[in-house]
Amino acid sequence: MFKCYSFIVKIFLVIFTSSFMLIQTAYTANNLEPMTSVECFHDINFASDFLLENDAGIKVKNWINYPEYIQLFLDISKKETIKVKTIQDCINITKPFLKAIRKGHIGLQNESIANSFEKNEIFQSDNFVVTKKLSSLTSYILIPSFVPSIEDQLGEIIKNNQDNILNAKYLILDLRKNIGGQDDSAKVLFKLLGEEEYWTEMPQIYTSNANIQAYKNIERIIPNIKTKEYLAEIIKKMESKKNGWVYIDGDASLIVEKINKRDVLANPKKVVVLTDESTASSGEEFIKSVKQNPRVVTMGRNTYGALDASNLREVQTPSKKLYLLYATTYVHRRPGQEIDNIGIPPNIQLPKPVDQPTYENEVKIAQNYLEKENY
Repeated sequence: MFKCYSFIVKIFLVIFTSSFMLIQTAYTANNLEPMTSVECFHDINFASDFLLENDAGIKVKNWINYPEYIQLFLDISKKETIKVKTIQDCINITKPFLKAIRKGHIGLQNESIANSFEKNEIFQSDNFVVTKKLSSLTSYILIPSFVPSIEDQLGEIIKNNQDNILNAKYLILDLRKNIGGQDDSAKVLFKLLGEEEYWTEMPQIYTSNANIQAYKNIERIIPNIKTKEYLAEIIKKMESKKNGWVYIDGDASLIVEKINKRDVLANPKKVVVLTDESTASSGEEFIKSVKQNPRVVTMGRNTYGALDASNLREVQTPSKKLYLLYATTYVHRRPGQEIDNIGIPPNIQLPKPVDQPTYENEVKIAQNYLEKENY
């Protein structure tokens, strides 16, 4: 089933959907507070059991117990609790176990992202969009993440036609090291890529009791009335089908998003999007979509591989010192198109740069490709 609607009216759950790599950069002095070996051991036991029952990325695999190789990492983590002295020690010893489950959208941290939201601290970032006019033909845009501030920055850049981005024959969008954020921050970029339509597979929420409660907790603290109403509808749908799967929006398995002629802000002849192994989450969502546009060529390396299991929620551990972050949704992609732990391969593969000059030269490679191959 297909569903068509405008980027303007599209509402995604942006609360807590950031890339886990973005979240795990948050480090506070509280991480060095004391934690006992017993507290850490019980927290690890709780986390491993809770994930089996509630994490969407795990439930889709129908695991009753962890596979042998993951259980091995779990057993090692438990043994190492004897060394734990601080909260950070406990976080560190659980990382191999959690990463064995999947690379992103899962983790332990000492601070509640719900509290961060209430303080309006979520997604704060010093990342800035950078533009350059590389030549009379080619303009360049570096997008370091898709945190909410990026959307405003892009709006100003487009309004001012900074570095000729609206009139350039060729565009380079640099999403290397783009750690994600929220999908809506990327929506204006699609208007720079000409008239096109993009399909995407809709996430489904796993409707365990804990996940239903997690969505109720989000609905409680959300200030926006429309988002509260949207969440209330999701919760109602979840409660009608407990311990199953429901689509995050309506009953559509696929959606088609159209950029019509009236929406287009730029019509470049060709666009290169640079990617690498740090392009993750919402960055990957953007890459997955723009690869459907015939004027777009992706170049670089496979993306990180953290997109199928997403929409993070949290639960406090028994020690009250840690929060377990886990995925409540999963995108049931077509066989062979899974992204988690694999990433999205580029159209043109570039070797991993050996140093910073080689890394920076990839922009020149993209420019040469556009201006020499497509002139």
